[in-house]
Amino acid sequence: MPAQPVMPLVRSMTIKFAAVLSLLVAFAATPGCAQAGVPELRAIVAKRAAIVRNMHDKATRAIVQVAQDPAFPGYFTALHEADAGHAHDAKVRIDQISLATQEKFRVEEMCLIDASGAEVSRIVQNQVAYDLSTAEESNAFFAPSFATAPRATYIAPLYISADVQKWVLAYTTPIAFEGRNAAILHYEHGLDVYQAALNKEPAGADTYILAVDSHGFIVSDSRADIAVRQPGDEADPASYFAAFSLAGLSLEELRARLGSEQGMIEAGGARYAVALQAVADWTIVGVQLQH
Repeated sequence: MPAQPVMPLVRSMTIKFAAVLSLLVAFAATPGCAQAGVPELRAIVAKRAAIVRNMHDKATRAIVQVAQDPAFPGYFTALHEADAGHAHDAKVRIDQISLATQEKFRVEEMCLIDASGAEVSRIVQNQVAYDLSTAEESNAFFAPSFATAPRATYIAPLYISADVQKWVLAYTTPIAFEGRNAAILHYEHGLDVYQAALNKEPAGADTYILAVDSHGFIVSDSRADIAVRQPGDEADPASYFAAFSLAGLSLEELRARLGSEQGMIEAGGARYAVALQAVADWTIVGVQLQH
């Protein structure tokens, strides 16, 4: 068989390659092919959710560990025995423990609250407080915290701390004495700490990452800073946070439209890749505009 000329063979292969490439480009432009954005976005959201989860884990482990100090049951033992001297010594030790915890774990406020709602100890911004409250039972975290098992932790939804005048997350764990929860140990972390951790890395082109609480408010947004300080007396979250909406869809409606925790959606004349992941009271939401 006579040898084929080299140049025509190369030209033929080039034409075929160009034809295949053209088909691939055309296929990629179709709606179905945009699904390539979902796995990437899901990985980003999973990473951000892991950041928040690790922060929760660290905070819960720390407060449970601190609560095991014998000064806590020792204080209630001294009260039960009407031993004012030992009760005072235990209270001093509790204040010292709280000061050390606050410094180590960037705690805004930390307190010990007994079953009547009275504060036994409170530390605010590295200072021992002496104007102790006797009416903490009205706090939203009070009842569920006392219902928590010893060595377990309750994570409270966001609220404005009256002590530091900012939005915080609270962690509580019970102090057991004679088979019952005699008190709860409680501390607060500022919302800004979580915002900074979530938004430390850029999300990427046409992509943004949100944290949405259980009431549907956006409490962290990679596109813009959200203030956490309380400038006056207003405590309504609607005065601080925007309600989540993607082209008019609430988070519940978005979930229903997706039918899962990730996928593609067309809304408001645009197409988006979306990924969701729940972490405690929040949902981490990733949105990527598709072109």
